[in-house]
Amino acid sequence: MKNYYFILEINLYASEAEIKKAYRKMALTYHPDKNPTPQAETVFKELNEAYEVLGDAARKVVYDQMLRGERVETELPPPPVARTHRDPRYQPRPGAPKRPSKRQELLAMMEEYLSYAILASRVALVFSMVLAADFIIPKVATKVQVVGYTISSVSRKYERTYQLELSDGSVVKISKGESQNIKGNLLTIYRTSLLGVPYKIEDKESNSVAIEISIYGNFIFAPLILLATALAGSFYKRGTEFRFNLGIVNFFMTLLNIVFLQVHKF
Repeated sequence: MKNYYFILEINLYASEAEIKKAYRKMALTYHPDKNPTPQAETVFKELNEAYEVLGDAARKVVYDQMLRGERVETELPPPPVARTHRDPRYQPRPGAPKRPSKRQELLAMMEEYLSYAILASRVALVFSMVLAADFIIPKVATKVQVVGYTISSVSRKYERTYQLELSDGSVVKISKGESQNIKGNLLTIYRTSLLGVPYKIEDKESNSVAIEISIYGNFIFAPLILLATALAGSFYKRGTEFRFNLGIVNFFMTLLNIVFLQVHKF
């Protein structure tokens, strides 16, 4: 049987205040947070065990009887073996809560806003389907007359780009080489049915030139990329980070395609 008085280094007649004082002094010395030696934790547990008994008046009476070898009707409950103890000033300090890493915070944010990213992908899919339908549906032909032209820019290895001003108030851009294939001022312009994007022009002798400076010309890659990323973002069901990033890509690709829809006017 352990001698708790010996562990706390007090005599059998120590008062409650002396027991508490002795315990606090020794707990401060052997607390694992303050004493890194291997023996400190073992001593600290015994100090807790001793104080749990001697610091409780009822338990102390039963313990004293047992220590003197007297017969007792009530057995002393086993002392706790945990490192915690009754005096809050000497309880081990809980570790600081572990903060999530930057990546964990980023993934949590993606999970929170994933529904918006998926919505952006679905809107992009609808928009790309509109572009596809606009490209496939037969074009609308309109008779126009060239009322003037201006040199709008220099492109394609310094080849000049001409901006033709048409009698219906619209303008189209063609390169210098393309303009040489068109004869006369009376033309037929073919535009898409839904969005009115100029597709090609044709003179009265049926010489035709595709309008390359448009979303369905040199910039046809933009609708194709948008369709592919929008399909993936709308129907792929695994990976929060991947689907969120697809939503961001689809949002900006949609804006880019809207810009390219107007490029023939710039």
